[in-house]
Amino acid sequence: MTPVESSLVELFARDPREPGWLADARLEALARFRARGLPTSRDEDWRFTSLAPLAPVVLERTRPADAEDGAAPVAALLARAPGGGGPRLVFVDGRLRPELSAADGLPAGAVVASLAQALRETPALVKPHLGRLARPEEHAFVAANAALMADGGFVHLPAGATLDAPIVLVFLASGARPALSSPRTLVVAGEGARASVAEVFLGTDGVYLTNAVTELVLGEGAEVEHVRLQDESRRAFHVGVVVAEQQAKASLAAHALSLGGRLSRSELRTRLVGEQASVAANGLYMADGERLVDNFSWVEHAVPRCSTTETYKGVLDGHSRGVFSGRIRVMPGAQKTVAYQMNSNLLLSDDAIVDTKPQLEIFADDVKCGHGGTVGQLDEAALFYLRSRGLPAAEARGLLIYAFAAEMVDLVRAGSLRAAARDLVQARLPAGARLLEAA
Repeated sequence: MTPVESSLVELFARDPREPGWLADARLEALARFRARGLPTSRDEDWRFTSLAPLAPVVLERTRPADAEDGAAPVAALLARAPGGGGPRLVFVDGRLRPELSAADGLPAGAVVASLAQALRETPALVKPHLGRLARPEEHAFVAANAALMADGGFVHLPAGATLDAPIVLVFLASGARPALSSPRTLVVAGEGARASVAEVFLGTDGVYLTNAVTELVLGEGAEVEHVRLQDESRRAFHVGVVVAEQQAKASLAAHALSLGGRLSRSELRTRLVGEQASVAANGLYMADGERLVDNFSWVEHAVPRCSTTETYKGVLDGHSRGVFSGRIRVMPGAQKTVAYQMNSNLLLSDDAIVDTKPQLEIFADDVKCGHGGTVGQLDEAALFYLRSRGLPAAEARGLLIYAFAAEMVDLVRAGSLRAAARDLVQARLPAGARLLEAA
């Protein structure tokens, strides 16, 4: 085993206060991880992404004192996180900070709480769903998360519940030590429920691993917007796996904005199991220097008359590398499926690399499916036009890059989440401070 794999195994500890079913699930997940180990480039789904930079890292446990010692940096991170006036839970180094959190104004029967609290107080709401979609036997990072998760978010929306303000789950990393954070989030939306849920990952400078797993259970006719904003330390490692299941007429809009991390991977896996379900998967990824950012999606159409739209954009500079691998599988009998994939990339240097692999696996004959990918550079004519109007070179480049990226930001429906995403993206651009002032 590599040092990081050994340290993950050594971090496992049994909690005698846990219910037996959860303790058993942890032990099984640990066994799965030990047998499987972390993926390598020999695994098809990881063919373009090497975990070699992570292999020598020895991970440690976070301690409550870490967050206390890093109070000032944590406050600065929290100032960058979206609010919006709705429920917000704040976790620092994987631990809920109640004094920074609030879950008021919920409709009757709705629950927004930490997962640890929900396991103590409402286990009947958690047990039927936790681990049902994200299965340790299918994914090494899911297995590690299932064995080592300590806390995370729990959202339960009863049938017909509607939230106008987004639910925001903020995960902050103090960067005090090479620590592991394993947040686990479970969102259960009942029949006809409507809400926006955001997971925000921010970190101070440091080497650490965030291994996040999210399960989304959408009942018939539920409408959920799920937004992941990831702007971790430039030396950190981040793996985020979102697994969803959608019943009839359920609608999922999933946005993944991957901006930080030395090596990051964002995954979306969803099954459409009820007719007329739909998913819109949107992603924006940005990298520079020697950083690598990977996006993976897997959508299975199990029944007829469902639709998928995937749109991912990447902005790559320096010697960075971007990866997009998207797979849409149309199962036998899933007639009248409509599915499209598009991946567009903007390369800002001659040394940046992108690997794009949109895929369709179709086992039905009455479908409308397509995919495509583009790789290009900044339009020199447009750049010359802006320079001729008096804009400095850095601002002109920043405006053109943002014009390319803004399509993905503007797809976020919740206004406060869209504004936060815009600010994080613009801060990554040339002359970003000036662009923020102009906005």
